[in-house]
Amino acid sequence: MRFGKELLEPWGLLLAATSAGAAWAVQLPTLAALAVGLGVLSAKAGIATLTTEKEPPSRIQKKLEINPSSPEATWLHRAEAATANFIAISNSLTDGPLADRVSDMQPAVHETLATLTRLAARTTSTTKALSKIDITTIKTEKATLTKSLKTSPANIRPDLEQALSSIQSQQEIHTRLSNAQAKLQAQLQSGALVLQS
Repeated sequence: MRFGKELLEPWGLLLAATSAGAAWAVQLPTLAALAVGLGVLSAKAGIATLTTEKEPPSRIQKKLEINPSSPEATWLHRAEAATANFIAISNSLTDGPLADRVSDMQPAVHETLATLTRLAARTTSTTKALSKIDITTIKTEKATLTKSLKTSPANIRPDLEQALSSIQSQQEIHTRLSNAQAKLQAQLQSGALVLQS
């Protein structure tokens, strides 16, 4: 199977055509030129098959981690309940145009729930990252460094400025994570409410 794929690989075909053309250009008979091209293509495919690394195994889908006591878990449970209700309603409808329309919506509902599950997992991981940054300590250190910078001798200032820059970077990271967390929670809430409606 791999050999067949290599035979159809564009660079191999180009190499074979070029070889056949070169053989024909040196006035070999047409059949001999074609045989040269096929020989080059076969050799290239055979070598590639033997030397190419095996295809990596398909990625195993990692279970998404969601904090069960978090707001995102609550919204996800509401979305799951709404999806279950939608499927129950869909299954209870008798054949007809309404049943067909509702049935056609099921893939979109399942995809929405899958997206909300990923959002909930991202929210949990963002919240975990955010919890590792002690913003109170950062603000205290920033105030202390700013005060020290005003009264310190010139030879110490570069070190204090570097420390202050590091503290400001941590504060910016905290702000970005907080904004990302708020946005993810809003998207999750909005998606859950859409499924409920």
